[in-house]
Order: sequence, then C-alpha cells, then structure tokens
Amino acid sequence: MRTIATLIFSFTALAAATLAGCASSNRLSDGSMIGVMTTRQLPVVTIDSKDYRLAPGARIVGANNSSVTPNQVPANSKVRYRVDASGLVTHVWLLPPDR
Repeated sequence: MRTIATLIFSFTALAAATLAGCASSNRLSDGSMIGVMTTRQLPVVTIDSKDYRLAPGARIVGANNSSVTPNQVPANSKVRYRVDASGLVTHVWLLPPDR
C-alpha cells in the first residue's frame, strides 16, 4: 500500500514538473526569466514585445557586474530579469552576446 502511494506521488510530482516546464520555457528556477529588452521612456521598458515598468530602486547589472543606468542599456539587449508580484521589474542582468 505504501509503495503504491509513493508511486502515485512520484508520478504526480513528475507530471507537475513537466507541465510547469512547458508553460514557460524561459523561466528559471529562481523566478527570473530571459528575454530581449529595449528601454523606452523611463520607467517603461519593453521585454519580448511586452511593456513593463521598472520598480522604484530597480537594479540593472551589466555583464561585468557593474551598475548600469537604464539609458546605458543598448537596444535589443539579451537580459535576465525578475518581475515582482505587482508586475514591476525589480532586477535586470545584461547577458553577454554569446549567451
């Protein structure tokens, strides 16, 4: 009886993990996502053709781990970003072109 319950639980967990992976292929395990960003009129940025607002105090980190202001971000930059529960972008990491 216990092995059947373990088997069912394992199958359910595997199915849930598979479906979660299909739902958002660019979502990373820490909640961040990868996309292409273009800065518009601040605080608006466009990531993968969707407009987001930068959160107050949002951090943008360059490829060499230095702080970058939004107007220094090149157009169509590949980025890793994190969005909070209210839909504001809180962190942006500029990725090297080869990634």
